Amino acid sequence: MKGRVVKANQVLLWEAPSPNQRRFGLMFERDITPTTNLTAGIVILPPKQEQPKLSSHQAEEIYYVLSGRGRFELDGEFFEVEKGTGIYVGQGVKHRAINVGDEDLELFYVNSPPEGVFGPVGGYMEIVKGWTQIQ
Repeated sequence: MKGRVVKANQVLLWEAPSPNQRRFGLMFERDITPTTNLTAGIVILPPKQEQPKLSSHQAEEIYYVLSGRGRFELDGEFFEVEKGTGIYVGQGVKHRAINVGDEDLELFYVNSPPEGVFGPVGGYMEIVKGWTQIQ
């Protein structure tokens, strides 16, 4: 199959335990869809939550704010983000999202190449180790 449509109820979704509760979803990844050079999905941060550590990958990433508002840290510099904001993260740039609002901060992401973030096929399972799969 050369194409694929993924609906919201088909996203693989995990929830991190407290104290840094957040959700991570995969829409497109090499072992679940016919993608080979990119990965895409969602990150959802509840109000007043943040990604607990700075991530840095050997991949390019783009985030798009679907809802909410927050701050995005890029190599120590903070940027205010809200619905409709796009964020580019270059290779090796340390980054994380922080929800400063009263509603979920929902981000859509795309990264390429996928092995630059997740490693080998199925490597995302290391990221969600200890999390609860909710969908």
